[in-house]
Amino acid sequence: MEKYNNEVIIVNNNSTPETEIFKNYLEFLNLPTENIIAETSERKVIINNLPDLLSNISIEEKRQANYLSKFVTASIIGLFDAAINYLWNEVITKLREKIVFYGLEIFYDNAVGEKRRHEYNTAEDLSGIKDKTLLDTCKKLEWISDIVHRKLCYILDMRNQIGASHPNSSTINSYELLGWLDTCIKEVINEKASNSAIISKGIIENIKNLEEIIDDETLQSMELSFKDFPTNITSTLLISLFGIYISKKTSSIVRNNILLVSAKLWIYTLDITKYELGIKVEFFKNNLEKEKAELAHTFFEKCNGLHYLTLNEKSLIISNLCDELHMANQGYNNYYNEPPIAREIMKYIKTSSDIPKEQTRKIINTFLECRIGREVSYCNGVSPNAKTIYNNFFRLLSKEQIMILMNLLKEHISSISEHNKIKIQNIKEILEIIQSEIIGERLNEIINYLINCIEENRIHTVYKQKDFKDLCNGIITF
Repeated sequence: MEKYNNEVIIVNNNSTPETEIFKNYLEFLNLPTENIIAETSERKVIINNLPDLLSNISIEEKRQANYLSKFVTASIIGLFDAAINYLWNEVITKLREKIVFYGLEIFYDNAVGEKRRHEYNTAEDLSGIKDKTLLDTCKKLEWISDIVHRKLCYILDMRNQIGASHPNSSTINSYELLGWLDTCIKEVINEKASNSAIISKGIIENIKNLEEIIDDETLQSMELSFKDFPTNITSTLLISLFGIYISKKTSSIVRNNILLVSAKLWIYTLDITKYELGIKVEFFKNNLEKEKAELAHTFFEKCNGLHYLTLNEKSLIISNLCDELHMANQGYNNYYNEPPIAREIMKYIKTSSDIPKEQTRKIINTFLECRIGREVSYCNGVSPNAKTIYNNFFRLLSKEQIMILMNLLKEHISSISEHNKIKIQNIKEILEIIQSEIIGERLNEIINYLINCIEENRIHTVYKQKDFKDLCNGIITF
């Protein structure tokens, strides 16, 4: 026998009185006795290790852990397949408490389809959410990390495959069971809300009840807190605010406050979260949820995050804006009309990767057309307020996109004559902008050749020159 805290707990090398009693009783009932109760050696491993593992849990937490108590009981008896069920029940209980803490509404908005969303409102309704959906949604909302999600999914799979929840003939050994217990204690049972999580929860609760606009001083104070938040909390908070913002039940003043707070929070949130929210905008459009799609678009615009929308979503928008910019460039008062449209396009483009492939030629050609401008002396033929926007666009192009630009430039150069001094000068400025070490020596050599032709006033014939054709072989199509 062995003792813990002066209390006798089983254990002999081969069997125990309790084991014999169980087996004898099963035999008396004419029921199987083999492979029902774990071997004594396996139970001994459990008994020897449980005190250390459970000592990591606070007394207060233990007193509420009913399923953990059942887990210990089943483990000591030797019913390991039942024990894993009780352990999993304890995990789900704790995760449901976490969901209630962070917000039932935002959880249900992400876990339940629109058609059945009205059926889920209270904590009791969590019983209708499948365990895998619960885990996936918690990961999606970043309430658990990707690693914890993987660990728990594995334990859930083992519980389903070799636990008592389904008929099977598999066995669980003591070390497997202890490993799962250790994971659940460290990652779920002992996981406490941090100060950042508590502040985040307070923001979510309070912002819904504010009846006045948040002042600048408060916003500055909140931003100082955001700087110290871990990335999982900033992501969780942003997702929650986004969910409240697009809700039909949200008032206009709450929406305005959410935009103010989110614009500050946005800076400190990971890109992956922003891209995931961007997918929602396309989802709303595809599902004809017009109001939500428009609200989501406004949310991204106010956060200066339109470039995080999906490429599919941006493609059509950018294409339409390019059409507007072309019309403005060709129309009356173009110096005034071009800048706002150009600025709107650049809201969707912060890096070269933000440009949808199917719109690359169109947007580059449109910006070339506007930046080359007209053959007029006033402001050198280019809208002065749009000129910087066009220049910045050309600076962010990748090597592949500059190769496209060089092919498109051929058409523009071919349409001018040696007398178009202003347009030629503007082309030279574009070439000087796109010169860069990152585009490689060959492209820079082609650009330098073109600049020299401009300085020598023979740019209008450059595409007929054999030397230039040889230089551009494989780069520019003639």
